[in-house]
Amino acid sequence: MLTSFNTIFIISLMALAVCSPVAHADYSNLSIPQVKYKDGQPNPHSTAISSLLSQVARRTSIEVNREPLQINLSNPNLYRYPFIYMAGNEKFGSFSQNDLHRLRDYLNYGGFLLIDDNSAKANSKFDTSVREMIDALFPQVPLQKISRDHSVFRSFYLINRVAGRVQINPYLEGINIKGRTVLIYTTNDLGGAWARDKLGQWTHDTVGGGKRQRQLTIRLGVNIIMYALTLDYKKDMVHLPIILERLRRYQLP
Repeated sequence: MLTSFNTIFIISLMALAVCSPVAHADYSNLSIPQVKYKDGQPNPHSTAISSLLSQVARRTSIEVNREPLQINLSNPNLYRYPFIYMAGNEKFGSFSQNDLHRLRDYLNYGGFLLIDDNSAKANSKFDTSVREMIDALFPQVPLQKISRDHSVFRSFYLINRVAGRVQINPYLEGINIKGRTVLIYTTNDLGGAWARDKLGQWTHDTVGGGKRQRQLTIRLGVNIIMYALTLDYKKDMVHLPIILERLRRYQLP
């Protein structure tokens, strides 16, 4: 269950903070499946999530599994994952009512969805499809801009700017359910800034901000994952000694 994952994850981090021994089960290895859908292009940056998870492992105390995964919303294993990622750069086909129902339940019961427009275009066809999907998913809850005092901007790093490979919009959008943001949508192509090739080189240049912009995009990805996993503990966990020690040891920017 998602709640069990988060509970064990939080307890493990708290135990690490006081230097107590912790037993790590397989479910402590964070995997982030990418949502499959018909038509369109569901995986424009095939190494984006693997690259981001590598950064998460280096910068935090989270253990990760970087193996690329794709998942249909109808897959019975959906509920095993606390975080799923949906990307694209083209118009895609509508999800069935059964798939939308399963996704709605997944998000209501503790899951989290990050949607990333990789088109690098304002008002893209992918953007139109996403907004239609979200309207069908939560007809009573509008997609709204996420305010700068939201916990996602301080769940690990203190962030005062929304970055990406490109700068289409200076904000994130989200869906809030009972005080929890269950879905975040970005139009700035985060995956394009995270992705690397087989030699470890960045596959795409950032547009406008160079190295600093890429680092801000990586930090934003780390923050989104930390927010999704730590739930109500998100404001306090940023100060865990184990995490700060990991940052100091690697001297990461």
